[in-house]
Amino acid sequence: MKQNYFKARWHRSVWMLTAALAFTLTSTKVQAAPFELIYSGSFNTQNALNLASQSSPTYFTELTPFTIHALFDTSSPNLAPPSPPAPPPFAGFRAYSPSLVTIDIGNQTYTMENFDTNPTAGVTVAIFDRSSFTPGRYAIGILQQPPQDGAGIIGDFSGASPDFTANALTSTTFTGYNGVGYGSGVCLQGTGGDCQVNAVTPFVLHGSGNQTWALTLGNYDEIYPGGSDVGMEGPVGPLNQAQLIAIPEPGTLGVVGMALAAVFGFARRRRNR
Repeated sequence: MKQNYFKARWHRSVWMLTAALAFTLTSTKVQAAPFELIYSGSFNTQNALNLASQSSPTYFTELTPFTIHALFDTSSPNLAPPSPPAPPPFAGFRAYSPSLVTIDIGNQTYTMENFDTNPTAGVTVAIFDRSSFTPGRYAIGILQQPPQDGAGIIGDFSGASPDFTANALTSTTFTGYNGVGYGSGVCLQGTGGDCQVNAVTPFVLHGSGNQTWALTLGNYDEIYPGGSDVGMEGPVGPLNQAQLIAIPEPGTLGVVGMALAAVFGFARRRRNR
């Protein structure tokens, strides 16, 4: 009888603690302001990486994989043009200066300058929900000078799981990859999607040994063979992948730790009985 009583009490306690832990994690997912963008793709031969001291770019000679990790906070200023007065598509567009951004290229890791330290060539995290410029589609990546549409890498996706809106971000995985747009800098001649001349503004990277590097991007829209844009003009390229991951606040991590400690404490007491 006593054993059954403690067994029932144990199960009830574990259930309550598990429910509390689940509630805490769910609340964090919805409310958390800090996020990490993880974006993976490949540079083709229209892109270049070289020491910033070089007078001319050194272009990649083959497809070269890269992965971007960018930490940002939605409580920081939105650098995209506000809507209104900007047209309605801008309402689904957000751009944030990351607190830290790194890029893995080949076997090397570099830090990238952000918008706060370099407003001309620094990185912002650019997020477009499905109500933005291509209705029904999502886009995500990095971008210089958001109001002027500077240099950047923006992936085009048909879905996001779970769904989100630009003003209510949550952890999500982008699905249904269609392709990616690369740009070298702001448009100098022409407008919008009909730009004849772009500036060339390399991203500024820092590697080991305090060396400064220049990452120069081409101007093209790359098409993925498994996407919805097959047959459109542009080079064919490999799959790109993107995720947004909510980062729990330190206080939330403390609550989770206490809950887990309590579960293990109950387990230890039960074994001792």
